[in-house]
Amino acid sequence: MYGLGTEIEVRPYNSDDEEKIVELLELAFEGWPRFSLECTPLEHWRWRYKDNLSKMNFTAVVVNKDRIIGTEHAIPINIKIGDRNFLCAFTGDTAVHPDFRRRGISKKVIKESIFLRKLQGVQFSYFVTGNTIFIKSFSRTYLRFPHTITNFVRIRDINLQLRKIPVKNAFLMKLGFHTVKYLNKYHIFFNVSKPIPKNLRISKIGSFDDRIEEFWQIVSENHRFIIKRSRDYLNWRYCDPRAGDFTVRQAEKNGRILGYIILKINRYRKDYPIGFVVDLLTLPRQIDVADALMADAVRYFDNQNINIVNSLAVKNHPYEKVLMKHGFLDSRINLHLFYDSYREVDEIGKLKIITADKIHFSYGDIDSLPISMPSYK
Repeated sequence: MYGLGTEIEVRPYNSDDEEKIVELLELAFEGWPRFSLECTPLEHWRWRYKDNLSKMNFTAVVVNKDRIIGTEHAIPINIKIGDRNFLCAFTGDTAVHPDFRRRGISKKVIKESIFLRKLQGVQFSYFVTGNTIFIKSFSRTYLRFPHTITNFVRIRDINLQLRKIPVKNAFLMKLGFHTVKYLNKYHIFFNVSKPIPKNLRISKIGSFDDRIEEFWQIVSENHRFIIKRSRDYLNWRYCDPRAGDFTVRQAEKNGRILGYIILKINRYRKDYPIGFVVDLLTLPRQIDVADALMADAVRYFDNQNINIVNSLAVKNHPYEKVLMKHGFLDSRINLHLFYDSYREVDEIGKLKIITADKIHFSYGDIDSLPISMPSYK
């Protein structure tokens, strides 16, 4: 055990800290960021926290005898809520050195990071957790997002899934899986889907062009909660090689963009890679386009021999039916999404009465991808 004594400093990070911060993250999380990269973890850290669109940095550190023993991060995000745009921050990657846990380090570094956010005009932060202890604590301290966000899962071979990622009560899980799968087929049988639009072209792209701005303008007007998906944001989030190896598929007709889907295979666990529908977004009421994009995605994952694919959906959103049609099941695992306001943001509370089709939230709006079944519960 190490004593803190008086040799402790809580401060904003500086450029000399970057390598030490990444070393702490890798130690604390037993590997970071725990998904496959085409660059070094340090380069990924710089993309995420230093080279974001706003160039803001809310990273705070706790230093003890020239060692970084704690750190807190947040990514600046612009969100449209109601009719207004807000500067907020997604909080992630809070880490404390194993030798210094249970000493109040996390509280100190979080407080410093929040101070930096407020100083730079952030109006609120949001964050997710799957830790049962944190869920209970956060439920008493912070507000929950007013809509339920559920993980949907598509598993081709449930026996393979249980061999690779054993769980308690495997028999019951297997029985439940087959039961829900049967009910899905029954549901699909009585819900005839629209035909695929004629002349719809779906193609892989390396970056988004200027046409995505018109797409975003229309989508924005139809939503009451959505992260700003401008051309610059989408290219930073999904098309920068340091972000990860995303596959971007775009649907267009007669030169007009109707939607896109973002896919990723997390190969961090080499013996059992996991697929993710990271984001799916179409023009309003274009469920037929969402259907075509999802069909294209399923073919992609099947061709890559991926046994399990995850996707998030807002409860009662039309995309739920699209996912179910293509073999996804409601895993009954919900994302625990909390937020903390630094100024009055009445618009969030008003979302309770907004229909789900006006809310958009996806895996792309958080900074982590599980390497097994999500544990949000």
